[in-house]
Parts: sequence; C-alpha cells; structure tokens
Amino acid sequence: MVLLRRSSLADSHSEVHHGDSNLRNGRSRYVLVCIGLLTLTCAWQRASADDPSQGALSEVVVTAQRFKSTVQSTPISLSAITGEQLDAAGITSVEELAHDIPGLSMRSAGPGQTEYEARGLASSGGSAPTVGFYLDEVPMSPPAQSQTGKVVIDPNLYDVDRIELLRGPQGTLYGSGSMGGTVRVITNQPKLDVFEGSVQGALSDTQGGRVNGGGSFMVNLPLGDMFALRVVGTDTVRSGWIDRVVLNPFPQDTSTSRGNVLAAPVQSVASDVNNEHLSGGRVSLLFKPNEDLSIVGTALYQGMVMGGYDEFDDPPGAAYPAHYEGASIPEPIGDALHVYSLTVTDNLGFADLTSASGYFQRHETQTQDASESLSDLLGIYPLLAVPFSEVDITRQFSQELRLNSKGTDRFNWVGGLFYSDDRSDWNLFSAQPVFGSPPNPTGILINSDYFYRVRQYAAFADGSYKITDAWKFEAGLRWYRYQSDASAAQYGALLSSPVPTPPLNFETSDHGLNPRFDLSYSPSGDLTAYLSASKGYRPGGPSSGPLPTICGGGESPAYKPDTVWDYEVGEKVKLFENWLTINSDFYYIKWNGVQEVVTIPACGFTFTDNGGNGRSFGPELEITAKLSNEWTVAINGSYTDARVDHPTAAFAAEVISTSPPGGLPSCQSASNCSVPILNVPKYEGSAALIYTTKVLRDYHFTARISDFYVGPSTDQAYYYGIPLPSYNIINARARLAGDKWSATLFIDNLSNKVAWNTANNTQFQFNSPLLTRISTNQPRTFGTEINYRF
Repeated sequence: MVLLRRSSLADSHSEVHHGDSNLRNGRSRYVLVCIGLLTLTCAWQRASADDPSQGALSEVVVTAQRFKSTVQSTPISLSAITGEQLDAAGITSVEELAHDIPGLSMRSAGPGQTEYEARGLASSGGSAPTVGFYLDEVPMSPPAQSQTGKVVIDPNLYDVDRIELLRGPQGTLYGSGSMGGTVRVITNQPKLDVFEGSVQGALSDTQGGRVNGGGSFMVNLPLGDMFALRVVGTDTVRSGWIDRVVLNPFPQDTSTSRGNVLAAPVQSVASDVNNEHLSGGRVSLLFKPNEDLSIVGTALYQGMVMGGYDEFDDPPGAAYPAHYEGASIPEPIGDALHVYSLTVTDNLGFADLTSASGYFQRHETQTQDASESLSDLLGIYPLLAVPFSEVDITRQFSQELRLNSKGTDRFNWVGGLFYSDDRSDWNLFSAQPVFGSPPNPTGILINSDYFYRVRQYAAFADGSYKITDAWKFEAGLRWYRYQSDASAAQYGALLSSPVPTPPLNFETSDHGLNPRFDLSYSPSGDLTAYLSASKGYRPGGPSSGPLPTICGGGESPAYKPDTVWDYEVGEKVKLFENWLTINSDFYYIKWNGVQEVVTIPACGFTFTDNGGNGRSFGPELEITAKLSNEWTVAINGSYTDARVDHPTAAFAAEVISTSPPGGLPSCQSASNCSVPILNVPKYEGSAALIYTTKVLRDYHFTARISDFYVGPSTDQAYYYGIPLPSYNIINARARLAGDKWSATLFIDNLSNKVAWNTANNTQFQFNSPLLTRISTNQPRTFGTEINYRF
C-alpha cells in the first residue's frame, strides 16, 4: 500500500515538471470537444421535445449590484448557487464550494484555516485579503496581523438562501479587500405567517480515521402579525486522520537534509489528532410593522476546536500522514465567533433606504511545535521542547447607509456611505525554561504583543443607463480613506531585549478613488455581452516592529497599498429555450505594488513588503446543459497566468536567496526576474453529471457524480518556489426524496486521492529549509444523510 502511494506521488511530481505542455494542449482540445458535443446533444434534445420550456434550467436571482437581477442578465463575471443546490451537491462549507467556481483558489489547512484568492491575486501578504467575504450585510475581515494568512470564517451553510461570487475588482460597491472579488453568503430570513422547520442528521466514516457525524435544525416561528423568529442550530464532529509521532531520540538534521524520522525510535503516537468539533447557532428576529419598513436583527455564534492541522511532514511525505516531533507538543486550534447585525430597509417612495450595522468578535488560538525548526536554526541537539502559541482577537464595527433607486426601464442608481473600525490584537508567545540562562532569567523566548487598528471611510455611487433597448452603460466611483495605527511591545531571548521595553507606535494612512466602467449589449433576454474596466485596492500597513535578533535585527518596513486595474470582456448566453447556458470571459489584470511575504534567509522569519508589479490574465468558462428532463451536466474551467514580472531589486534578491536548490529558471538576477504568484493553479476545472427521475409515484431519485481538477502551482515555505502537483477529486451521491423526507448515500474522494494543497500556510514561527509541512484533504469518506422538513 505504501509503495503504491509513493508511486502515485512520484507520478504527480513528474506531471508538474514534465507534463505542462501536454496537459495544456490536451485539456484545450477536451474543452472544445465537450462544448461541441453538449451543443449538438442539446440541439437534438430540443428538437425532439414536445414542450421545450418544460424542464429548462432555473435561473438564480442575485443582488450582486444591490438590485435584484439574474445571473444571466447581470453584466459582470458572477457565479451563484442556491441553498437547495448546495444541499443536493452535499456542500457544507465555502471551502468545498470553491472547487466549483472558476477563477477561485484557496490556501487551507482545514476548517477555519482558509484564505481565498481569485484570478491569481494571492492574499498571503499585507493586513487585508484580496477577496472580500460578507455574511449577509456584514463584511467579515480576517485577522489583520495573523502570520497564518488572511483566514476567513468557515460558516456552516445549513439554511442558506444562496452564495454569490463576484469575480474581478469590486472596489466600487464593496471597497477594500475585494480587489480580486467578493464572496457573499446570504442566509434565509424570518418569514411572517409561516410556521416551518427542518432537521438534518449525517453519519459517515473516513478511511484511515474514525466516525464523523452531526446534526442541524431550523425553525421559523411567526409571532403575531408583525414579528417572526428564525432559529438555526448545528453540531458536527469530523474525525482526524493525521498522527502525531514522538521520537526519542529525535534524529539530528544535517546541513542539507532532515534526519531519518522513519528509522528513529518511537516513544508515543497520538492517532488522528486533526479532529474537528463545530457547534453554533443563529437567531434572527424580523419586525415588519407595514409594507414599507423592515427591521431584521441577527445574532450568530460559532465555535470550532481542532486537535491539530490537516498537515503531514515532507519529508517523509504523503505516504506517512503524520507530524514527527521530539517532544509531545499538542497543536490545538480554537476559533470562536460572535456576530451581531441590524438591517433596516425603508421604502421612501423615490428610493429604498438601507442601514446595515454589524459587529463581530473573533477569538482564535493555536499552538505549534517549533522544536525542530528552532533547534536547527540555533544548532541545539538533542531537541528542546519549544511550543509557539498565537492568539488573535479581531473586533470590527461596520456601518453602511445606502439609497437604491426604484429603477426604471432606462436608469438605475445606488449611492451610500461606509465606515468600519477594525481592531486586531495579536500575541505570539514561546518559553523554554532550560534555555533561560542569564541574561535571560525569565526563560521567555518570544513575547510579542501587536495591536493594529484600521479605520476606513468611503462614499460611493454606481448607476446604469440604457442608451438603447439593447445597449447599457454602467459607471461607478468610490472615494476611500483609511488610517492605520499600530503598537508593538515585545521581549525575549530571541528578540532585541530579554526584558519588557516600552511599546513602539506606528501609523500610516492613504486615500484614493476606485472607478468602474461597463458597456453591455443585450439584444434579447438570451444574450448579455459586456466590456468592463474596474479598479480595486488593498490598504497598506505600518511596520510590525523590530525583527528578531537572530534574524539580524532591524525593523520591518511599512508597506504601501497595492492596486489593480482589471480589463475584461465577457458573454452570457441561453440557448434552446434555456436548456443550455454558456458563460465565459477573458480578463487582464495589472497589479501595482504587490504586497508579498518576504522571508529572511538567515532565520526563516517573514514580514510583508511591496514586491514590485505583476499581472494576471486568463479565460473563465461555465457551461450548464439539460440533456433531457432527466440528465443535466455542468462543466466549469479556468486558466490563470499570474506573475510578478517587474519585482523590486530587494524582492528579486530575496527570491533568489530562498529559491530551492537549482534556483528558479525565470529568476536568475534582479534585472531578469519573473516569478509566479504563490499558490495560484494555472488550470482548474470541474464537471458534474446529474440524473433525476420520478420513482414510486411520489418520490424523486437523484444520482450525481462530480470531479474537480486543480492544476500545478507554486508555494513558499522557507524556499520560494516549492512545486505542488496537480490533483483531482471525485465525489458521488444518490438521493431519494419525497415531499418532506430525503435520504442520501454519498462517497467523497472516491479514489482516495492525497492532495498537496499548500506548503506551510499555518507557519507562525521560524521556517526550516529542511522541513515543509503540507496541508492535505480528507481521505475517502462514505456515509448517509437524512433530512426532514415540516
């Protein structure tokens, strides 16, 4: 079994290095053939159907541009999926959905450890993401200074109305942190005069792990004529499959390779440590005294705890799913979230007024084993037990006030004001008493407290005007200003002072404009074509304070905002009475002042700096076809070419100094350097085949098989340019549903593929050139799910 898995991994690596050109040509031909076959098949089915409109594809209503429209009629690159579609596909998290959205990629080491990226705009550097994340009307900013990246919340998707993904800069309506796109999770709201509810239970088993299970419920309660209450709750448990292996003595690393951990004596084994327990609830209260006024207050809590990361050590690699350490240091993760929001909508006659107030607090904790990396850095053997602990506390208040026109056949507009106050407290702590000899009597290696606050102000306006019945022009503008303040206090044996020192204060600010322009052509309800240009930005940030003494000392630099201009052409077409839809676009993005993570070669410590200018371009494609009343097929794909093609001299030198042995062929000198933007797969695609039929008179049977493919990419640990091989994951489901009941059998990761998702994206201590921790996916999991509605 081990030999087979090793062979598979070797084949995957070979595919990364030698198969790009064949893969590119083969998949291009494959996509073209699929489009042709789908079109011909749908044409035949359309011609032979007695009633062409019966069984046509349903359209999803969205509010991406703050007005109600359908995906097909909205002239921007947009994907949307309803709650019913999520349930049918077995998707319970945004992380799972990301594979079905062209142009969206991610870095993840498990639940609550995911950052999203769109169109090649990586978000590992800086204090803000490149993809905005909204829960209803509340922008959910990730922790500003967490060294594990811009990880967003991972909300449970039970009782969700829909999810919308807006690709490309959304800087006009959604502001900073949305220069690659925006994800909107929109929950179901309370309903007046309707008593309804639902329950769900699931039970499954993971190969190499244990039993998974959980349940969710929803109840909607009308409370008189003006009030309604909606309550949602969930509690789930996921088994782990990664072991923590303690070796004694731990094999000493050499200057060029890690010690042979497979040959060392095993002291203890903690099995399946990366288990997860998630629980939470949502309560929404609607007050609607008349037809014009609506007030919805919502409170949400979600708590997640994990026993460890979804990561294995490389070396020895994926054939041995474990983390090896010299002392038993657990790596627990905790993530607690509280969200409170109040949304008021009032019909003023000439326009609708919306006030959206939101406050959330997120408390994250994690501990990581740093024994090997620190011992390797300092040359200390046998290993000292050195845990690093990180605490991130994020608090944000946001307020948006906007007016939406009632709309006419010719002219629509929206305008508003926005304010947010985001505060982030970050603490990094590590102690090793044995290490604490004078002049460090406390034994503290690192105690770093960093407070970061960013206040943002914005005013925005966006409108559309129909020049003719077929041509429409849209334009928008957002004025923004931000101010960032930071305070850093730190001490310890690895820092500049072994005893506490007065905090250092830093600040930075900036302002600017984000415009957008769009010209669309829609001669009928079946075709929308558009040309667009739009700008997005991400705030800069102040210095994060002094660097560790073992890294050479000094102070990390302040970094400036980075901005993008996106130029795009796209089309959306419905064919054969909406039995076939083809949505495609091609974009070119110019990225200025790319915020990059910089590694200090002397110690493997990281900080953020502007790395130069880059660009990203590629096509995106979505095809959905009803082959008959029973058969449906969906195919999505994207190609992304994203690079920093004009790096600064300092960034080019850093890349060269931390490149893998042999270097990067595309970066040999500061004057001749073009490097891939990290963790952006060149190719991504997914396909799903769904069969639905009526059985037993009152029941429907649905079978679904899906496959998503993620192409090769490049990541960074200590080295810049670690190759991640391509992979594909197959899922299958069969469902029997009546009016109230449904039962589903499913198998996820049918081929039991071991994916290499990211490299060291959880690292918040010192990187070692001899060890990379690779995040991976859940092994083959099979189980059942029962749903009941009342």
